Amino acid sequence: MKIFFVKKNQTCLSDRDPKTLLAIKENLLLEKGIEEVFNIHKADVIIIQEENSFKNFKYITDLESDEIISTYPEKVFTINSDDCATGLLRGLYTSLPKYRFNSSIHAIVPYMHFPNDLVFAGHSMNIAPVYLASWRGNTKSNRIRSKMVSSLKSKNGFYLETTNSWLNHDLDEKKSYVNLIRAAKFSLCPAGWAPVSFRIYESMALGRCPVIIADDFEPPKGPDWKDFAVFYPQKDINLLSSFLCQNEQLAKDYGKNAFEVWKRYFCADVVKEYYTHTLLSLIYQTPKTSKEAEFKRWRSLNMYWKNKWTIPQRILNKIR
Repeated sequence: MKIFFVKKNQTCLSDRDPKTLLAIKENLLLEKGIEEVFNIHKADVIIIQEENSFKNFKYITDLESDEIISTYPEKVFTINSDDCATGLLRGLYTSLPKYRFNSSIHAIVPYMHFPNDLVFAGHSMNIAPVYLASWRGNTKSNRIRSKMVSSLKSKNGFYLETTNSWLNHDLDEKKSYVNLIRAAKFSLCPAGWAPVSFRIYESMALGRCPVIIADDFEPPKGPDWKDFAVFYPQKDINLLSSFLCQNEQLAKDYGKNAFEVWKRYFCADVVKEYYTHTLLSLIYQTPKTSKEAEFKRWRSLNMYWKNKWTIPQRILNKIR
């Protein structure tokens, strides 16, 4: 298989710092039968790490007018870490909601890079939690967060902190975040801008059971998530405190399992291999298509509807 790796100077759609792509490129080229080519016309596969940004329906025009993407869209596979991604291109996504996910052209991957490296500082797993559940974060990104705080703030055994910062935390805030996760048996992981959050994987790395309150979260394949994570429906947020009290006995084993799964599938030592094998599997299984078919899929009613890009949906969003 001949692979063309897209560089930033070749298209403005490529990430300015494609460190994820560069991290797995080396692994890909170690695979038997894989070689890099520098002429796009000779490539069987084109891989791009897209710029992390908010993308609406106008991004389709950007894809159609891009010299590389528009030439061979049927060969393009993306590495994408956008919050609540669109799913326009085939490839790997950290944050593709369940209702936009198509297993024949998409694969979900964990985050490879995190904003708080203190999480991975090799903490002792023997710290005894003092709270049943904890959370620290910004409530502005999703109404479910505000509802969760309102429901739990007066409950015994729950410790929640709200903040106005957003991925610009100082050192003390980063320490508080880590200590708060470790201080509780359950780590609350409500949806934010996207169903997924760094907190899910950070909780696993810290040996705590993530309570995923995000109906549209699509987990990466590999582990059995029901062995170490609690999936709680958003509509029942007001009953969360009683649910966790009734299931407190699950926390210790689930936290231990979460840490083991983190080490086996998602930690820094193995995550590059996870990405590499997931991407190759997707490339080999993805049905053959054509340039015209890809353009048609991007412009389809189904794509517009799932991304809430139809005119009625856009009007409703403005009203909201």
